[in-house]
Amino acid sequence: MAWIPSSQIESPSLDWVKARKEKRRPMVAGPGAPVFALPDLIHLDQRLSLDPDQVERLLELSYLGKEGAQGLDHCFSAASDGRWQPELFADDLFLAELIRSSFHVEIDGLRFPINHAFLWSTISNPPDSVEAITFRQDILRELEDEPALLRECRALYRRLSTLLDMFKAPDHAAQLDINAFRLDILRESKAVIDQMTEGFGDARSGLLRLHESGKSMQSAPFYQRLCDLLEYEARRTTLTLSLNIGADGEIKDLRLLDMVENRDNPLFQSMTRQWWLRLKAFFVGSNLSQKAIVQGVLHRVFEEVAPSLVSLVQIAAHLELYLASIGFRDRLRSADLPASLADLEVGSKIELRDLSNPLLLGEQLQPVPCGLALDHDSALTLVTGPNSGGKTRLLQSLGISQLLAQSGLYVPASYAKLPIVRGMFVSLVETETADQAEGRLGRELLKIRSLFAHVGSPSLVILDELCSGTNPAEGVEIFSLVLRLLERMKAGAFVSTHFLDFARSLEQERPLPRLQFLQVEPGKEATSTYQFIPGVAASSLAQETAQRLGVTFDQLSQLMDQQAAREARARLQTDARPLPPHAPDPLGDKASR
Repeated sequence: MAWIPSSQIESPSLDWVKARKEKRRPMVAGPGAPVFALPDLIHLDQRLSLDPDQVERLLELSYLGKEGAQGLDHCFSAASDGRWQPELFADDLFLAELIRSSFHVEIDGLRFPINHAFLWSTISNPPDSVEAITFRQDILRELEDEPALLRECRALYRRLSTLLDMFKAPDHAAQLDINAFRLDILRESKAVIDQMTEGFGDARSGLLRLHESGKSMQSAPFYQRLCDLLEYEARRTTLTLSLNIGADGEIKDLRLLDMVENRDNPLFQSMTRQWWLRLKAFFVGSNLSQKAIVQGVLHRVFEEVAPSLVSLVQIAAHLELYLASIGFRDRLRSADLPASLADLEVGSKIELRDLSNPLLLGEQLQPVPCGLALDHDSALTLVTGPNSGGKTRLLQSLGISQLLAQSGLYVPASYAKLPIVRGMFVSLVETETADQAEGRLGRELLKIRSLFAHVGSPSLVILDELCSGTNPAEGVEIFSLVLRLLERMKAGAFVSTHFLDFARSLEQERPLPRLQFLQVEPGKEATSTYQFIPGVAASSLAQETAQRLGVTFDQLSQLMDQQAAREARARLQTDARPLPPHAPDPLGDKASR
């Protein structure tokens, strides 16, 4: 079954992988001239975001049956533009937890494991151009409007997952029959390319790139070689048989009427030719067995197919991004919460309707949607209200919505109009460590320093309980300093605070033109409505909250009395309990005798 010269037949080894790296055919034939169209579904300018050498090396090792390509998942952690600085906001927004709990891909009731590292990297480094964001949104809109196209995407993703699973876990299959394992990989690769070509020809969005890429792959020389191999493997010889079946159902007579070899296939070699190759190899000291010939053929075909496989790995990741966002949308809607695609533009005002915090779903809590609207994109908004009123959850949902919206994905709101920013800074979580050198105020001041050292304009800044780690007089002074610098930076900012007297003085004096004020809408009996209205809260409702939670002097004294009574009853029961009899000493009687 060999059509390659015997001198190029090699046994599977790591040396072959090293040699492949030296003679690998590049994916571009010249400057800007791809061998086939790169199927990039998340960037306007099509690119290969992965390191082709790294990915191809992992695939080759797995193809040889040496080890699984588990490292493929790690190839995506750096596959982003990297313009943002996730360390300034991702942890405080619990982005990893949001992806883990709310983003999923489910097809026909089967939940697929997703690459969290790629989703995290992509969402935490969103594009900053309207065209790039709209490109992604158009794909999601078409998938929502065209259920048949969504089924095609899911079918292609499922087939890609099957192909990648073969690479990630080759050991068992490869040990049983290495050549059958390699043929299965090549067969599945061809099926993926065919499905790309056939399933997306009518797409209007960027999904059309799948069709174009598949079509260009089919026109490449490697594809015809792949077809020849698989066709020859499936139909090397056609036999015509004559069977006679007896009354008992058993075969009584079997005769071979005709045998036609598939001589039209380029891989066909006559028996004489095969024996001649083996005889020639014998005299030059090579072991050119039938198995070695097959292995050499499969190696050469894989060598030509490998560059396209790198692109297929990228397609799987990009499809996963969209399908996981659809899973996020469906999770919200199943909880009777809205999801939509945002309107974004440079300098846009902020308007959100029915905004919810999806992190609450992971905590088995039902979010309460709220809305807000600001006069301009770079407003400095002070948020006031009681503890447990929803301020921190609001700030979290604002940061999450900005990230998801600018990534071109669904946001947890029925309507979202947001500005395009180029960075984000979020401080919501105060973490304690045993080896920290600074106290709470010191850590807060270091965060403020990091904010103005690394964040430019336009940006979104979110600060929760700024300067709460010091006395009010000093805290107000630092608070005022931060507001003045944010005004100078021209950044949009949301800052929550319990410095209510200072906030009211700012509302009256308006020393900064971009200042706006939001307060938690008060409910009945010191409860929160989790809604926000313009203005400054009248009080933090600390006493009312303490009363509601049972933390007043009288309530706590009553709890202490109840605990003392329980302890007294326990002592009385212990004193009244009869002492247990002593166990007899088995040696006592003998000693007395």
